[in-house]
Amino acid sequence: MIAEFLRYLTTYAPERTRKFGYLKRLIALEFRARRCETAWAPHQRATRNFITMAADLCERQNIAVVLGSGLLLEVPLKALAERFERVYLVDIFHMPQARREAKRHFNVKLLTGDITGIFQAIKDNRPPGPHTPAPAPRIPHLKEADLIVSCNCMTQLAGPFTEYFEKVRGFSDLDSDKLAYQVMDQHAKALATDATGIGVLITDTERFAMQGDKVVSKHDLLKAFKLPPTATVGYNEEWEWLISPHPEEHATHDYVHTVVGKVYQHGVVAPPEGQGDGLETEAPSPDLSSDTPIDLLGGIVPQR
Repeated sequence: MIAEFLRYLTTYAPERTRKFGYLKRLIALEFRARRCETAWAPHQRATRNFITMAADLCERQNIAVVLGSGLLLEVPLKALAERFERVYLVDIFHMPQARREAKRHFNVKLLTGDITGIFQAIKDNRPPGPHTPAPAPRIPHLKEADLIVSCNCMTQLAGPFTEYFEKVRGFSDLDSDKLAYQVMDQHAKALATDATGIGVLITDTERFAMQGDKVVSKHDLLKAFKLPPTATVGYNEEWEWLISPHPEEHATHDYVHTVVGKVYQHGVVAPPEGQGDGLETEAPSPDLSSDTPIDLLGGIVPQR
């Protein structure tokens, strides 16, 4: 805890990155990843392999975009940099180690910003709430990327906002769950229906508390949201992530997440209604393909 606190004090980050808890979360993730290195290795390997497999499906390999690049623990950066002319890593904040790793590849660029659109909505005095739906996502290069990957970030997107809104706007649990559902819905549909290249969605879906081989409790991380169906079942995978072996969070309980990987190949005919996951498409979300710097947390800013 002392080491994490010192890292927090000595890491430069914009004020709103601290205010909404992003820096604290990233630092906690960094230190937990070290403590749980062995337990996390299979999940990280499965994720990197899944992304690399999807990259090899691309007929063109001009632009790859990774949403939620984080600490690059799950991102096969070298493989992507070797395959694509340009690789964009997108996150709300890039830690120093991620910046250093990105600089090793001449064709990798960091984009900093909020892909949910909520910061921009707050700036425009239209924050989502019980009677105001979540804004459309702001995903860079959505319409031109040959590969766009959501890297295990979907269930985390709304958390910083709902926690803040609970404190300052009196959000109830129902309000928070509703916003989280809307954010996940729009995020998933952007990859599944709005992207023109191959969309890859990797997300945790369920959380199990385990005592040995016994399931103690189960929690739906998707809050009843159903992932969009893929046109084929050939590139759907599922694996377990031992995210918190005891005594990381509990003296005797291990916490295990179910992780799902889906590949959305556009131009392929989807299965008839009732044979997929049951989501209809909606109108396309706005395209943020420009590299022009805009508001740090309300939009997407190129960074090197």
